[in-house]
Amino acid sequence: MKNKIYCIGLIAIIAVATFFRLYHITLISLWHDEAFSALLINYNWHEMFYRIGLDVHPPLYYVLLRFWADVLGHSLLSLRGFSAFFGVAAVVAAYGVVQEAFKNKALSLTAAFFLAIHPFQIQYVTEARMYTLGTFLILLAAYFLLRALRFEEAYYNGDATTKNKTIWNWLWFALATSACMYTHYYEFFSVFALALYALYAEIKMHGREIKKYAYALSSYVLVLILYIPWLKTFMYQFNQVQASYWITKPDKWSVPSILWAMLTGSEASTSDTLARTLLILGTLFVLFVLVMVAIKEKRKEKWLVILGLVVPFILALLMSLKQSIFLERYFLFAELFFTIALAVWIFSFKSKTVKVVLSCIVAATMFWYSYANAKSLDAAAHPGMSAASSFVNANAKPGDTIVVDSAFEFFNFTYYNHTGITALLYTGGNPISDMPHFSGTALLVPKEISPRLDDATTYKPGQTVWLVWTNAYGGYGDIDPNVPLSWKLGSSGEHSWSDVRPYSGTNIYVAEYIVH
Repeated sequence: MKNKIYCIGLIAIIAVATFFRLYHITLISLWHDEAFSALLINYNWHEMFYRIGLDVHPPLYYVLLRFWADVLGHSLLSLRGFSAFFGVAAVVAAYGVVQEAFKNKALSLTAAFFLAIHPFQIQYVTEARMYTLGTFLILLAAYFLLRALRFEEAYYNGDATTKNKTIWNWLWFALATSACMYTHYYEFFSVFALALYALYAEIKMHGREIKKYAYALSSYVLVLILYIPWLKTFMYQFNQVQASYWITKPDKWSVPSILWAMLTGSEASTSDTLARTLLILGTLFVLFVLVMVAIKEKRKEKWLVILGLVVPFILALLMSLKQSIFLERYFLFAELFFTIALAVWIFSFKSKTVKVVLSCIVAATMFWYSYANAKSLDAAAHPGMSAASSFVNANAKPGDTIVVDSAFEFFNFTYYNHTGITALLYTGGNPISDMPHFSGTALLVPKEISPRLDDATTYKPGQTVWLVWTNAYGGYGDIDPNVPLSWKLGSSGEHSWSDVRPYSGTNIYVAEYIVH
């Protein structure tokens, strides 16, 4: 009877996770990074891999997204639906990891439920990017690691029937780990955390009997072999990021700010004493939970959970000493393990009443922040590029020219553009080679670059030019394009729409000009 109740509970949690991940999934306008994904998968396979290599991410997400889109289409619902699918799958995987680690179905359901409603996890489901795929894969790798270690221990304790299970689970672990490394480079940190736990577990099991480490070592050798085909491209991308990237250096508030985002899914502030106090309290709470788990939980699997959170922070900070890569959304993979740690801490109490009360408080807090974050975005009132593109689609005529004055808005306009007119990117006359690689140069070609607006051979008297620009960026996204004085506003005039991404306050502007 209990098993049936737990099964119904898991199904209910999956339903809740699905609701939260599909609710208003297409309401927020697609933005630059997502549009990069959407446009990249339209190339033939050879060209797609070539352009992936010019960017800064590994290929697996794009490969899987392409297969998905070939079946379900390239609509925004389909593209983000891919993220939603793996967001839900990560909830199921979390249940499996916790059950395998702690053998407590009530604890496993609680951890899965927390993940299902967690505002930080929900926040990135509405992006057609590789984040939720990464969360699922690192949990899948953790699941197979725990199973491999369990069967290995049984085998070396004399249960010969577990030999095949040991081999197969180490193999599946290697494949899942390899998939992580082909999905996002921040997964390297989580993979390293799993490796540290694997080493710890092997030492606990076998001590100095190195020959008994053979299954684990073979698994990691396979991971390295599987990564060899991508190694050259990885080094190119690594060097490219080390030479130039857009993320600012971490400061004393960077870790507390990210921990606050991990707790609440909301943007941290250091603007006043109250905001800074909240960051400090949030950081102390995270440390308190980790210390309590380390002290009160008896099972050695607690160290997998602790390492899964702590190691990515340490390694990311060390890597950022030269070129910063310390960014909030990249810690989505580490946050999984804090959610599990939170559930483990709650279940360390013997009193059932305390467990229920604390679980309800945590769940209510997550619900509140998920609601508050969605309300603060007010996505329906900020249609951004979706509305701006619709306006151009409705008013532009064959023979008109469309110029986008921001590399960071060019791809999303291109995705929404249904005029039949190829949009041009205005760079002030600079070639693609002068643009920062992180603006998406991997997808740009010279014919898409607009000459200067005063170029008389391109912009001739009587021609209608639609200008699209934003206030979100400087450099290749000027606040206001330098329009020649001879250009006059057309009958459609100038309009603007507020956008949600890349951050609140972004405005997309559209103006119709007639060249004189």
